[in-house]
Amino acid sequence: MIAVCVDDEKLQLDALKRAVEKSPDIQAVYAFDDGAEALAWCRGHRVDIAFLDIELHEINGLDLAREMIALWPRLAVVFCTGYERYALPALRMHQDVSYLLKPFRVSQVQAEIDYFKYRVERRKKLRAVTFGSFEVYADKTPLVFRRTKTKELLAYMIDRRGAETSVNTLCAVLWPDETDDERKRDYLYHLFSDLKKTLKDAGFPDAVLSRGRGYAVDTQKIDCDYYHLLDGDARARRSFFGEYMDQYSWSEPTCAWLTERYVSRR
Repeated sequence: MIAVCVDDEKLQLDALKRAVEKSPDIQAVYAFDDGAEALAWCRGHRVDIAFLDIELHEINGLDLAREMIALWPRLAVVFCTGYERYALPALRMHQDVSYLLKPFRVSQVQAEIDYFKYRVERRKKLRAVTFGSFEVYADKTPLVFRRTKTKELLAYMIDRRGAETSVNTLCAVLWPDETDDERKRDYLYHLFSDLKKTLKDAGFPDAVLSRGRGYAVDTQKIDCDYYHLLDGDARARRSFFGEYMDQYSWSEPTCAWLTERYVSRR
């Protein structure tokens, strides 16, 4: 997570920055003693969580938070204030807002980070559509893959439903007509690295895993119609009409099994 700290009192700002930096969940902390400067920085940089004093010079902390949320709608905001009277108006402004009363402890700062991290993890999943053609979405935006085989690699691992798939199996599936095994393994390694980077850039660094001698998806990080169907979801069942990842020939056995189980028996 990328954090911003804003307080116009230097000692308070330094203490806040040190407390936030102690969190293992924070990759970088940017501290400002001027609200306008903080807002200008946020216009050009992603920010995940902001720790803001309310009584700032020139711009009120509540107004600053509104401006920052307009730039980053999923921003988490923690108001750090010495006045409890500000708590209620702060909490009413946005679903991802909390507050800390000064003086606060490092453990309280971490508790706020843990709370927002939990909320983000619950709502943010990679969405995979397998009925019809295979497509992947990050926050409703189609994920763009630099290589078609990178996308196919992810598709096959999703089809495997979290089971570890060996390098040899993946090579055979992705390049059934290629006879140079070493070349296939090298290319697979580059594809997996490309997939990891693509997912990390989209905000899903842990959606795929390297396990022993193979690879797998973390099914808990993926919202998938195929998985919903297997779990008995009625909406998923109504959405399946016998088409499954139809751009890949290796998907035909799964498609036939799903069709027999969920379409033929309607």
